[in-house]
Amino acid sequence: MATATGGSPQLWLTLLLFSTQKSVVSLNPPWIRIFKGETVTLTCNKNNSREENSTEWMHNGIVSNVKTTYWEIVNATIQDSGNYTCQSQPFSESKPVHLEVTADWLLLQASADMVREGGSFYIRCHGWKNRIVHKVIYYKDNFAFKYLYESPNIFFRNATFNNSGNYHCTGNLQQLTRTSEPFRITVMKAHQSKYYWLQPIIQILVVILFVVDTGLLVSTQEELKFVLKVQETGKANKIQ
Repeated sequence: MATATGGSPQLWLTLLLFSTQKSVVSLNPPWIRIFKGETVTLTCNKNNSREENSTEWMHNGIVSNVKTTYWEIVNATIQDSGNYTCQSQPFSESKPVHLEVTADWLLLQASADMVREGGSFYIRCHGWKNRIVHKVIYYKDNFAFKYLYESPNIFFRNATFNNSGNYHCTGNLQQLTRTSEPFRITVMKAHQSKYYWLQPIIQILVVILFVVDTGLLVSTQEELKFVLKVQETGKANKIQ
């Protein structure tokens, strides 16, 4: 049984393990590019809890008054554009997610601007005020690669370096052909956290310390029982 005043080694190692893991910001809908007037909900660590004061959010480096694990942006404005980060205990601060709010007729939406090799991402050609877009052509680096009569999501699975590039789309909107602004998507080489080698070691140590703590607890309980038994025997002998 641990006696350290600062808490058990098991507790400290568990906290260290969590400190090497980052919080994660996710979006619903998943698009990092939206039109003015649209709504998006940012969630920290995919936790749907509405508990107050459980999360710290930052927008463009400024701490927000929002303290819940979700942040709903309703009727988005241009000023809502920028980098969003969160920190939900006991994890460390998340990587920034860049949200772009724009005004145009046509928008090439994407679920991410940077993707690790082997990861995945979505794109779609989105019309202003959700107007239906017909005869959609998707381009990468100004070369057409996909034609669709309407515009469902296009899913890129197991992304490679060849998927990096500038994407845009064209389509018929209100009987006119519109063209979106290009958007850069970069596929990065996959790499591990510099702390990745610590995580299995810490997990093993946590298990070992749990076993040791449990053994010490049982041993202490047995010793206590023995002491009580001796005391009871001594009392009985005195009475006799």
